[in-house]
Amino acid sequence: MKEAPQELLDLYHLLADFMLALGDDVDTRTTAFYIAFRRIKNFASVELRNQAKKLLVFVKVNPDTVQLEPGFTRDVRKIGHVGTGDLEISISSLDDFERCKPLLQQSYNLS
Repeated sequence: MKEAPQELLDLYHLLADFMLALGDDVDTRTTAFYIAFRRIKNFASVELRNQAKKLLVFVKVNPDTVQLEPGFTRDVRKIGHVGTGDLEISISSLDDFERCKPLLQQSYNLS
């Protein structure tokens, strides 16, 4: 996070504020690889990709229930990754952040 560009940090803080506001039971835990957002269990994990200037968010949403959009959402069930969930969301703009809110809410509700 210390090396992240300011616009990426701003996007991360918007995302973090949104997820923390989903409920009083939301907590964060930082690991060496990602920041976990959790209730009883993780419902989302966030990686900052500084070089690509985007956030990768992994959520517990079944990719079969989502219309996958290249460059925005991806099924990662058969791809190794650290963190939570089977659906990857790439966020590089405010528009992406707005589009991902229902998926974050769904993952929160399922956890």
